[in-house]
Amino acid sequence: MKSKIFLIFAISVSFIFMSCLPQISVKAGNNDEATILFSTGFSQATAKTLQAATGADPNAPLFNKDDVLLVLNSAGAINTSATIPSPTEIATTGTLPNLSNHPLATAELVTKTDKSLTLTLGPKQITAFYGLLSEDAKSYLDLMMIPALLGETMTVTEYRELLASMYGPAFADEIVNGKLTINLSSPNGKKTIKETVSLGELLCATEEKSWSLKF
Repeated sequence: MKSKIFLIFAISVSFIFMSCLPQISVKAGNNDEATILFSTGFSQATAKTLQAATGADPNAPLFNKDDVLLVLNSAGAINTSATIPSPTEIATTGTLPNLSNHPLATAELVTKTDKSLTLTLGPKQITAFYGLLSEDAKSYLDLMMIPALLGETMTVTEYRELLASMYGPAFADEIVNGKLTINLSSPNGKKTIKETVSLGELLCATEEKSWSLKF
């Protein structure tokens, strides 16, 4: 039975496409479920820039794990947890049961069958993420002027120049040169794939890109 789920990280998701250290791990369950791990982090300098741009307390952690857990639980996740390894990092995990009947099953970010697991990222998924965020979380993405979200065609170089003009070259380099690590694993963990995608290319994407694991 084919199951399609939309992975919600809400508050933390606003950072997934613009952090220097993001990672998404998805492990297929034996039944109609999957366990998701998301972690991300920034350099202290970039974190301070984001906090200053949004008026946040510069002495407070960049992430609030209680907010993240609230969103995960609201999305129907179980066995959720969140940790703050440092003031500029967060790691969250949760299991989404009953995937085929999930309220957000029509958003094809993660597609699971009895024998395969597929993760898809592109303008459609970024836009879907954005539509589900709180106004505070949306403000972070608004600051980034993400081409894939705005529906604009822009090269990575052009996007870097835009970010540099607003927040400085160091900030721009951290964003566009970052890599998103993607891990997919079978229910028994014996089959896995691990790949990376350039954040600059992802943020400027005009088409979807998929990663699949068969087991």
